[in-house]
Amino acid sequence: MSFTNGTSPVVLSQYDPTGQYLCYVSTALDKQKISVEPVNKTQNDSLLNENALLLDNSNLKVTCLQWSFLSNNETLCVFIGLNNGEIWLYSPLANEIVVKISTENSYKIKDLFIFSNKQLWCIDSNDYIYHFDLTEFQLVNKFKLDGCSQLNKILVISDQKLLLASHQIFLIHIVTKECIMTYPGHISPVNNLRLLNNDTFISGAQNDRFLNVYDLDKGSTKSVLVAQSDIIKMVNDNETAVAVITENGIVELFVDPLINNTNKRRALKSKQASRRLKLLQNDQNGIEIPIIDIFIQKDTLNVMYLQNATIPYFHQMIWKQWTEIDNPVSLNISTKKFNQSRDRTLHGQDIASVITYKEGNVSVTAGDNFKHVEELIKGWELETKELENDRLNEENHIAIESLADKVMAISGGDTRKKSKKKGPVTGTVTIILSQALQSNDHSLLENALNNRDERIIRDTIMRLKPSLSVILLERLAERIARQTHRQGALNVWVKWCLIIHGGYLVTMPNLLKTLSSLHSTLRNRGNTLNRLLALETRLDISLNRLKINNTPDETLYGDEEQEVGLDIEDEDDVEYNEELDDAGLIEDGEDGISEDSSEEDFEEEDMPNSDNSEYRKSIRNNRDDVKEHVLMSGVGEVEEGYSDVEMS
Repeated sequence: MSFTNGTSPVVLSQYDPTGQYLCYVSTALDKQKISVEPVNKTQNDSLLNENALLLDNSNLKVTCLQWSFLSNNETLCVFIGLNNGEIWLYSPLANEIVVKISTENSYKIKDLFIFSNKQLWCIDSNDYIYHFDLTEFQLVNKFKLDGCSQLNKILVISDQKLLLASHQIFLIHIVTKECIMTYPGHISPVNNLRLLNNDTFISGAQNDRFLNVYDLDKGSTKSVLVAQSDIIKMVNDNETAVAVITENGIVELFVDPLINNTNKRRALKSKQASRRLKLLQNDQNGIEIPIIDIFIQKDTLNVMYLQNATIPYFHQMIWKQWTEIDNPVSLNISTKKFNQSRDRTLHGQDIASVITYKEGNVSVTAGDNFKHVEELIKGWELETKELENDRLNEENHIAIESLADKVMAISGGDTRKKSKKKGPVTGTVTIILSQALQSNDHSLLENALNNRDERIIRDTIMRLKPSLSVILLERLAERIARQTHRQGALNVWVKWCLIIHGGYLVTMPNLLKTLSSLHSTLRNRGNTLNRLLALETRLDISLNRLKINNTPDETLYGDEEQEVGLDIEDEDDVEYNEELDDAGLIEDGEDGISEDSSEEDFEEEDMPNSDNSEYRKSIRNNRDDVKEHVLMSGVGEVEEGYSDVEMS
């Protein structure tokens, strides 16, 4: 089983016991896919096997692989260990899961081993050891050993002995469940453990370029195989040869690892690789192709590499024909032709298209690469600054604009063209806000929240994904709670976020728990609302009283005239009658009240410092006298004049 590096989409891979098929696990978006590819492809075969098993749940991850035959029907299957404590038996021919074996807990399967096609042994992350019968698919035994912790690998030697490995290797007796022997450990956890023969095994550790060969019975180290760089994958053909893949994608071959060719009495234990293999493209650049997996059997070596990031290719060679230590092999990738017309994509590929989509042409950057976002921010700030300068210049120009300039502007004489700068683009603010929320970048978020234009805020939140609205509300609640002086500006963001994405928020489970910070902040702010309203009412009452007490006397006098009902009509509303004027029936209304009015004016001027109540009483008495005099004189004259005209 091969654990590839993080740059490849292939997570795990392993050849079958015959070397004719390769099972590998790749990542497709957020889900893993299990595929089986034949090593020897014909011209009629498609680039990829159309039968693949896609894990429906994105939380399911494959932790280990193992090929084996089922003892009941001799069917070749792949045993798949998962992180949920289950082991699935996958049939490549039927492209389905045949059997599911459960450990009855949720601890992930760290490693599994098939012994004699009848027994299944596995270990989980809780250091429990499980023994299953593959005939009935039943749990036979389950136990945990004291002193054996952080187990990573398991290797069954016989019906009575097995090897367990963490940082050191333990020889366990299956019947008594006791540790018989402990072998010198590695510095890092062991990730490679294989038998060379019945008396010898070999082990390798993570981030280590050394392989230790141990004597099973004596516990001593027989030899040490040294590679040029850290070892990722190790395979062997019994004790004839050991092949490893290093982290730089080169294969190193150790021939006869148990035989030492030195003539010294004290033989050296360390041994270097006798052959090295690297793949190169047959072009001018000679780009090195990293090897993903290998299979060795007798004198044949089969390697697997990827093209276009996802398509596996195979190359087979005879390693005994190599005479040099370093053997670069050039591959003419362009001459490898397969039947590409058998496309298995949903809508197919357009043959007339100039460039077809390939995974190898895709440029993927890290999630914290904000280089393009920083450029957008600088451009946005520059546009905002220019817009502000243009606005100030326009205000100054309007302030000093002369009458002649206004006349020319109205008549169309001003032919100057004013360039109009646009404000911040809504899409740009949305991109900045989305990047800030996804990467938890507070400085980037502040740049987006500094926008005060409510229209841009509304459009930005409208373009924002609903899933990010929850994170935005949490960030706003944190800032409102810490910085009370910014509550007014941030409340606009909260308002539009609740209005636009309210329908999505109400469908979320445990919404109150998710937005607990916002709820507590708004509740604390809302508790002071009633007291503020009461204070506002009292202030209004106090201001109204002060306004009444400070009202001038003329205003008070005018209000009381309106209460009595003295309607003083405007001169424009009076209708002139010439017949009544010639008969002397119309009198000047100012004759009867001029004297009283002058007296009232005199009284008002003479009593500025008098008591308010006495002053109002005198005004009321004068008002009653004026009303009675005007009404009596006006009614009598009108009736008398009317009767004279009627008689004439």
